[in-house]
This record gives sequence, C-alpha cells and structure tokens, in this order.
Amino acid sequence: MPRSPQRKKKMDKSAHRLSVSLTPEQHAELLEIANKNKVSVAWVVREAIERLLRDEQPLFHVRQPR
Repeated sequence: MPRSPQRKKKMDKSAHRLSVSLTPEQHAELLEIANKNKVSVAWVVREAIERLLRDEQPLFHVRQPR
C-alpha cells in the first residue's frame, strides 16, 4: 500500500472533492492504516474506493457486467 515514487495516476484538475462523516472508530482505524503505511488518510480512502470499483463482485453494480 505505500506510495511509490511515481504516482500511479496524477490527480486530475477535474477531480471531485467529497465530504463524508465517519464514526470516531472508523477515523481512528483509517489513521492507523495511513500511519502504518506512511500515506495520507485521503490516499487510503481513494485506494479503498478504487478496490471497491475494481472488485469482480462490487457491493453495488453500476457498470455493465464484464
């Protein structure tokens, strides 16, 4: 999970900013993951979203079946 010297994808200027509410426990767990891997909490959240969207059986299907 640690950040590589070259970022996989550069943040596009048209990237969308989101605001979410987390429980104290969720936030603490994200901080722990980020600190352990020397990345930001934002990176952890983006990586989690990317993995969800890549998953063969995502929680919610919004794309055409593969």
